[in-house]
Amino acid sequence: MKRIGLAVLLASGLMAAGNENYFGVSVGEADISLTASALGASATVDDTEKAYNITLGHYYGNRARVSATYTRVDYDIDPIDALSFAYDFILPVADDKLGFYAGPVAGYTWYKDSLLDLSGFHYGAHAGAIVKIADNFEIEAGYAYIFETGNDTVVGEKIEIDNAKKWYVGANIRF
Repeated sequence: MKRIGLAVLLASGLMAAGNENYFGVSVGEADISLTASALGASATVDDTEKAYNITLGHYYGNRARVSATYTRVDYDIDPIDALSFAYDFILPVADDKLGFYAGPVAGYTWYKDSLLDLSGFHYGAHAGAIVKIADNFEIEAGYAYIFETGNDTVVGEKIEIDNAKKWYVGANIRF
């Protein structure tokens, strides 16, 4: 119990040390790679679709941040939804007006249509740049490479999502 109290005290101290929360929206494209295999043969299909992101996060000074991002990809008939959690290491440059970030991403992807269910966990990394426009407003652009674990079998044919490559650009508001 003492350890939990100490962890809460330390976390609240980090939150109060001049750190900021942020809300972000971004748009981009996701290149989804699917593999279908049956009778010893396989075929891979790459499909690029629009992707929309909404992010809530927290900056720890100007060196790190954590975030939760909801993504919707307009994939064919049924959309793909994902919830991702990330930790970013930030390298600030140019008097903290420009920063480069990189870090791990993990979460869950939901895709289900009338024939198959390709929902599953995902993991990977992303990197990008943040340009501070004003005290509470910044522009962000990045690229993510995500490994997907979702797969299903339909009429003896195994279908799986291999990976998703996403680029995005958007804006963040700090509060």
